[in-house]
Amino acid sequence: MLAGPIPSALAAAPTPPAQPAAGPGGADYLWSGSTVRSVTFSDHTKDYWVFAPTGWQGSGGAPSTVPLVTLVHGWLGDDPKYYEDWINHLTRKGNVVIFPRYQTSALTLPRTFAGNSIYSIKHALANYPANAAVKPDTSKGMTLIAHSWGGPTAANIANRWSAEGLPRPNAILFTEPYDRSLDSSLSGIPSTTKIDCLVGDEDTTVGRTGCDAIWDLTGHIPTTNRNYMWMFSDAHGSPALTADHRVPTSNNGQAEVDALDWYGIWKLGDALRDCAVYGTHCDYALGGTAHQTSLGTWSDGVPVRPMTVSTTKPACPAGSGAKGC
Repeated sequence: MLAGPIPSALAAAPTPPAQPAAGPGGADYLWSGSTVRSVTFSDHTKDYWVFAPTGWQGSGGAPSTVPLVTLVHGWLGDDPKYYEDWINHLTRKGNVVIFPRYQTSALTLPRTFAGNSIYSIKHALANYPANAAVKPDTSKGMTLIAHSWGGPTAANIANRWSAEGLPRPNAILFTEPYDRSLDSSLSGIPSTTKIDCLVGDEDTTVGRTGCDAIWDLTGHIPTTNRNYMWMFSDAHGSPALTADHRVPTSNNGQAEVDALDWYGIWKLGDALRDCAVYGTHCDYALGGTAHQTSLGTWSDGVPVRPMTVSTTKPACPAGSGAKGC
């Protein structure tokens, strides 16, 4: 006797997308690993780590210079272990990554965050080992990647770049930024800077408040270079994909790397860098294209709910539980 169809309750749930093989967010790594150098100061609010790629596995000879990325952590996320997977991805994709510690406790004053970070970046570049096999190419500017309170901190860093003698901020990814301690004007950010500001629809910590504040202060940047984005949770399969405030973090017991990283924030960070530095993958970074918004496909062929893109400050999507909605 032929067996009937498997009851839906017993069928295996669809699984999330795996990391793409290539492209922004993908596993086509040109480097096999990284080195790390840490520098500490007496009060520790200007400590920093520098990660550099090692083990060239691309074609031809290994480059001696690569782009510079500064990753600005969130509130009390002042240890790179919380962003370890993302940092490893960035270095293996071919970046020198500076991770400044601008805060050592809840008592560190927020008005000092940007100044502490600027000091660390300048110290890291001025004291970069002369005999290093791979050095940051500051002539190509700097990509800033920020999470939570790192958002306003990165905005202020970018705003003050010229006066402080920093590399030009050519691209900024604001991932679920906070809305406090912003400079009163952000007109110092170049109008050519490529910007994505991303809200998670289940981010009850900061929600849309930071992107709203940054959006209001960056009106001098044309909409061709500036996108306001929403990322959505999707429980179509198992494990579910949850767009909460911890999406960018890992190795902390409460977050893991998944499609929201590979097809979301990692992809956007890679693409913004590529677009700003090399003029490639701009359709993954900006413009509301399918390349930019897609979060991959569940194992049963159903697309993960894609991100949305706006060139104006949007209304809250229906059903969003993000703070500010």
